[in-house]
Amino acid sequence: MSFFSVYKQTGATFLHQICIDRVRKKTFILFILLGLVYAGTSHAQQSGFLNQLRIGFGGGANMAQIVVLESYNIYEDLSGQSYENSYSNMFQNIGNQYFVQVEWFSKFVIVVLKPGTYTYRFTKHNEIPFTNETVEQETPYLLRYFSIPLEARYSFDFLRFRPYAGGSVAYSHLLGSLDASNETLIRSKFTAGAVGGTYIDLRYVILDLNIAYNFGLHNITNKADRFGTGSGETFAQDDIMLNDLQINLSILFSLQKQKHYSNVECFY
Repeated sequence: MSFFSVYKQTGATFLHQICIDRVRKKTFILFILLGLVYAGTSHAQQSGFLNQLRIGFGGGANMAQIVVLESYNIYEDLSGQSYENSYSNMFQNIGNQYFVQVEWFSKFVIVVLKPGTYTYRFTKHNEIPFTNETVEQETPYLLRYFSIPLEARYSFDFLRFRPYAGGSVAYSHLLGSLDASNETLIRSKFTAGAVGGTYIDLRYVILDLNIAYNFGLHNITNKADRFGTGSGETFAQDDIMLNDLQINLSILFSLQKQKHYSNVECFY
């Protein structure tokens, strides 16, 4: 046997050993990762965390309530006569919202996220008195926000029905609009409020009937554009705060069959 033959065999054996060692290491690492995944899954199942998640979607109607913090006018009446500035009534301001609902629940406490699109409508009425006549103007507003409400609820267990009460906070970002009057409003909006309602347990599907009242935490007026022109009409934007009343219905899907479906179950 020549030297080169011995060298080739030795080199081949060495490379083969390296390949075997790498395969063993990868296999060992793979077993470790599989073990960690299995342990994590087992822990999650034992803790019941995944079984305490509900995911679904919902929507509803809202009624915007405009609170005037300070009124401004673009004209000054030298006679001292005041202008009449007002906003449409709360029950005339019908908007809507659509959202995804994700919640984690324990025995009595429920934490809820409801990110989605929230649309508000209202109208501003201006009356400008001149010598011979009074000019009336109406400026409609349609504000569409992407909002992320966070709710904390305390529920009461009545088997198929689980009424609850709690509070909420939300951050909202005003989406773009072709209406120039919307430029008089700032982008961010913070709210806090109270919520109440009830869950209706339908075994694999849970209905959530919800009512909430949200308080605006600051005025939403863009002071730099207070005296802007929107819809071809001259106006002055007041310092306003946007509150709202919401009524929602959500459909939720649980990762686990609900325990309290009926007092009596028949298996046949």
